[in-house]
Amino acid sequence: MTDSLTTSTSMASLDDWDLLVAAHGRATRYQPARLLLDDLTTDFTDLSEAFARPHPASVTRRLTRTIAQMAGLISLTLLKLGARHAARSWGRTARLAADEAGDPALSSWVRAQDAYTIFYTFDVRQAALVAQQAQAAAGRTVCVGAVLAAALEARAHAILGHPTDADTAITRAETILSALTPDDTTDSAFGYNEAQLRFHHGNALTHLHDSRRAGEAQRRALELYPTDDYLDRALVHLEQAACLLHDGEIAAGASHAAQVLLDLPAQQRDGIIVSRAREIAQAVTPRDGWLPAIHRDPSPAQELVVVRKSAEPGEVALADSEEKSIGEFGVQVVDGGVLDSPCLGRSAVPEDITVPPRIPRSTRRFRTRRGPARRPGCHARRAHGR
Repeated sequence: MTDSLTTSTSMASLDDWDLLVAAHGRATRYQPARLLLDDLTTDFTDLSEAFARPHPASVTRRLTRTIAQMAGLISLTLLKLGARHAARSWGRTARLAADEAGDPALSSWVRAQDAYTIFYTFDVRQAALVAQQAQAAAGRTVCVGAVLAAALEARAHAILGHPTDADTAITRAETILSALTPDDTTDSAFGYNEAQLRFHHGNALTHLHDSRRAGEAQRRALELYPTDDYLDRALVHLEQAACLLHDGEIAAGASHAAQVLLDLPAQQRDGIIVSRAREIAQAVTPRDGWLPAIHRDPSPAQELVVVRKSAEPGEVALADSEEKSIGEFGVQVVDGGVLDSPCLGRSAVPEDITVPPRIPRSTRRFRTRRGPARRPGCHARRAHGR
């Protein structure tokens, strides 16, 4: 019916597309990625059909800009789900459309999104380079893409062990943020605000092992983020877990990381959250008597398990909240290199649990078959006669 009413896209239709894109941008802050992806791909199909019709140059330019925004949102959503290759493909489409539209601020934004996709594929050096390109694309335009890219550049430099470069990039991000308009600081994929900067700064400080300053940034980010911004809030909490683990508080850090996943509904356990949890776990070596282990279970919340090297046969590490039962989350340690899980049954280590060199998982508490729950560390104190 729409096609029969008009042979070209009217200005009113273009305004409708702008409103729709803005709504999708806001939805990225609170809507589960899988649900949002369905809406985005459906609307992108309609947008593609509209673009295929003949239009005046001015209409084509506006539609091209909308395509860049929609493709960028789809790329961002796929990244959240852990589909990194597809995210990069959509990012390439967004970049081509943004350049065709001739909008420096949009070109900067889509390149910043590209930098984030590369960052989460763990190519940190390339991510820093693309982040710099995103800032260059903005030119003299003060825009969201530039501050988003500067913050990511700081995180990349921190991972690479370049604290001076990280501080310089964060200072640049602070300067750009202070010059943004109120419309540019809204809770949207097309906005950037202080909550995000505190999260990103805290992440950089976490990688630099500056737990005190990281903690300050994390607490401020949680104060500023709205409660429905589940993704970034979860990532901030994981940064807190990373600081605890680095500071040697293994049990507390692992437990906090597990709890972050357990507190999220299943539809909000997006790939990027689980990926960051695993990355944090991989950063901890089997020191202080902790033996890393992966629980191969479909639920991300059940994957975070660490077992003490000194654990006796029959001792159990739980990756659950106080309300969960041993049958749901227990992992049994037995003699002979075999682990017996109450929920999976007895099996050899390679089939149900792998023990790689650098991946500890979370513990909530220890429980034996014969006695009540004990807090982590009780066994160690008993072993030393205390």
